[in-house]
Amino acid sequence: MDIEFLITTIKLKDLLFILIALTIFNVHSQYDYEKYPAIKYQKYSNWKIYDWSKTKRKINFTITIKNFYSTGDNLTIQLTSFSSKNKNSIIRIFKNKQQIQKITEIMRFNPSNVQFEPVRIADINGDGLNDIKINIPYMGNGLAAMNYRIIYLFQTENGKFIKISFDDKMEKNRKEYDFDNDGNYEIITSNLINYKNHNYWTFNIFEFNNEKLENVNYKANYPIMIQLLFNKNYKITDRIDRNKMKDYEIKIPTNIDYKK
Repeated sequence: MDIEFLITTIKLKDLLFILIALTIFNVHSQYDYEKYPAIKYQKYSNWKIYDWSKTKRKINFTITIKNFYSTGDNLTIQLTSFSSKNKNSIIRIFKNKQQIQKITEIMRFNPSNVQFEPVRIADINGDGLNDIKINIPYMGNGLAAMNYRIIYLFQTENGKFIKISFDDKMEKNRKEYDFDNDGNYEIITSNLINYKNHNYWTFNIFEFNNEKLENVNYKANYPIMIQLLFNKNYKITDRIDRNKMKDYEIKIPTNIDYKK
C-alpha cells in the first residue's frame, strides 16, 4: 500500500472525527433555556450624541425608530445623564416630535455604555404592541464586565410605556424564550451564587404580567444552577439537587425599578 496514501487517509479520518466532534459540541453546547423558541428583534444603533457636559452639565443620547407604532408614527428615545451629583438619569419618549413621557432611571449613561449594544424592538409580552429593550453595561473588568443594567419599556394601549429595569450578569444579550408557547416570552435572569465553596450561575425565569415581572420558575422546574468553571460550561450541575436549587430562587430581579 502507498505510504503517502495511507498517511493522507489517516489525516482525513482524523479531520472528519474532529469536525463531527465539533458539530456535536456546538449542537449540544447551549443553556437549557435555549431549547425553547427564541424571540426575534429589530435592532437599531444610530444614536446621536449631544455632549453639553461643559456648558449645561448634561449629555443627551437620541435615537429615532421610524414606523414604530402600528399607526406608522415614529418613536424617539432620549437618554439624559448629568455631570452633577445627581445619580439618576432621565428617559424621555417622543411620539413623532411630541414628548409623551418622562421616566427616571438609576443608571448613568455615557458614550461608551450607550453605544455598546443596539436598541432591540420586539413584542415581548405577546399583546401585539412593540416593546423596547436596552442593555447598558457597567463597563467593569473580569467578572464585573458582565454587570449590566437591563431596561425594558413595555408599551401600553395608549402608546406610553411601563419601564422595568434591573441589574443582571451576562456576556452578551440574553434573549427571551417562550417556555410554554403562549406568545409571552419569558425573561431569564442570571446571578452568581456561592454554594459549598463553589460558584454557580443561577438562572431564574420571569414574565411580564399585570404591569410587573412575575417569577414563573414553576414552568420549567427552575431555577437552574451551572458551575462556574475555567472552561465554558452549559450543563446544569449534578452537585446540587434540583429541589435544593429552589432555595436560591429570587422573587424579583436584582435592584429592580418600576416606573410609568
